[in-house]
Amino acid sequence: MRIPSMSLKGEVAIVTGARRGIGKETALVLAEAGADVAISDLVTETGELAAVAAEIQSLGRRALTGKVNAAKAEEVQAFTQKVVTELGNVSILVNNAGIGSSFGISEPGNRAEQLKKGQEILPLILQNPGIMLWKEADWDKVLSVNLKSIFFSAQAVAPFMVKNKKGVIVNVTSVEAYARGARAADAYPLSKRGIVMATEGLAVDLGRFGIRVNSIAPGAIDTEMMSILTTQPEFLKYMEQRVVIGNKMLPPVSCAHLILFLTSELAHYITGQTVVIDGGFTLSG
Repeated sequence: MRIPSMSLKGEVAIVTGARRGIGKETALVLAEAGADVAISDLVTETGELAAVAAEIQSLGRRALTGKVNAAKAEEVQAFTQKVVTELGNVSILVNNAGIGSSFGISEPGNRAEQLKKGQEILPLILQNPGIMLWKEADWDKVLSVNLKSIFFSAQAVAPFMVKNKKGVIVNVTSVEAYARGARAADAYPLSKRGIVMATEGLAVDLGRFGIRVNSIAPGAIDTEMMSILTTQPEFLKYMEQRVVIGNKMLPPVSCAHLILFLTSELAHYITGQTVVIDGGFTLSG
């Protein structure tokens, strides 16, 4: 066979931040490809995570859920051990959990409150230097959730992948990682560029044990986090005009398809890379 199978039958995947958006679609795509999938999120009370698990099970795959703060090493370690105990292995890790701007406009929580907060703070961002809005606590939180969590999760799964001489890690960064000079006081772009560097370093560190590590860099994706901004008509129009393919925001499942490719045998020799998926958004700046 010249074309390797994209089947993930027999694999066990962990997807973080999986209750909606890219995480949800990734969990379902990996399950459809044959993997059993453990999903975690900081927010479980809404029933969204349980609904994703039910969909995974409807595909004939095993599912496991957990309330996990990705920025807490002990919670990440405990959930990983639970996955191995109950599902027997872990061979795929998708680090998707994350929050947005360190100016606090895309935290998990009540959507109406977040929309109101976004409407209040956007004029301040546009009218003032970002450094005037900088808050250490918000900065630290974004770096912990978006960047430090990558290391916590990788460290948790590494012993099992090293033992099996096999594993794939995919980190979700952003096109903001390449936005030179963007919002210096906002930890979000910094955290996302850090993920690119972390991906390269982990690829070298783990590669000799048969473990591949890559990232995807989404842009202009139609997610709940982005909706804080895209509910404003002028901003949505600006975003869609810059998407070369179709002039529409990209669906989260497009990212899940790329992650499936990177976790499959088709990507056997790809490691340490960050693949941009944005419909041409970054070409039209």
